[in-house]
Amino acid sequence: MVVVVLEKCPLALRGDLTKWLQEISLGVYVGRVSARVRDELWKRICEECKGGRATMVFPARNEQHFAYRVHNTTWEPIDFDGIKLMMRPSPSRAKALGEKRIGWSYAASRSKARQRKGSTESAEPDRYVVLDVETTGLNPDKDEIIEIAAIKVVRGAELDRFHVLVRPEKRVGDKVVELTGITNDLLESQGVDLELAIKEFISYIGDNIVIAHNAPFDFGFVQASCEECDLDDFDNECIDTLALARKKMPDAPNYRLKTLLDLLNLDNKNPHRAESDCEATFQLFRKLIKK
Repeated sequence: MVVVVLEKCPLALRGDLTKWLQEISLGVYVGRVSARVRDELWKRICEECKGGRATMVFPARNEQHFAYRVHNTTWEPIDFDGIKLMMRPSPSRAKALGEKRIGWSYAASRSKARQRKGSTESAEPDRYVVLDVETTGLNPDKDEIIEIAAIKVVRGAELDRFHVLVRPEKRVGDKVVELTGITNDLLESQGVDLELAIKEFISYIGDNIVIAHNAPFDFGFVQASCEECDLDDFDNECIDTLALARKKMPDAPNYRLKTLLDLLNLDNKNPHRAESDCEATFQLFRKLIKK
């Protein structure tokens, strides 16, 4: 059995691997192939992976009955008295290869965002960005971003805003149009390609803390888009206002954005539009940290 794990590799390479191996999860491939095919696949991976990362585990005639190959990773396979181990990188090597970015696939990003739910800050950061995205559905693996908005805040005051409509590959369904008011004609006339939108958004966000309501949803879609466009993983520190509300308002009937806004007498002028939801989340966050 051969197992291959890819991160930030071209979609064309992923397509080639599925001719020989089965993709059991995003970027994870397994299958049985001959040693010759295995070696050719690894050669192709190293040629096409460019700045991406890859790890292969395969059967071998040693005491453990398996061996590793890695490409662009900080951890390295070593032989220790006949036993294959993965060597932890030295600080200098980790820094050179950017260890901070390694390992954050889409699934890991969702897990990281979920963990951040417990990190509910009670003080307002000096600088942060409020984020919201509108999408064609709930699944980042098959649905698409159609709108991104962000508000940059410095010392409690709005500094500036980011807003972009994103032209999807598929037509937006009637239910989404009805919910958001974002029509296919609007996206066709004013939308931009995902790669341009996500690059401008990542540049705008920088390394600021991100505030979002139900952060795993927004982070999941942004991370999936980064992977699709071969960009660095979206791993900014995050504060989730949904988690913060659970801590500050334990008696709320639910933690939907609209419910919390109503309970706190806050307004959302245009629900389910990214910019208006950003404004509402900004108000909600400032209200919650004062509780």
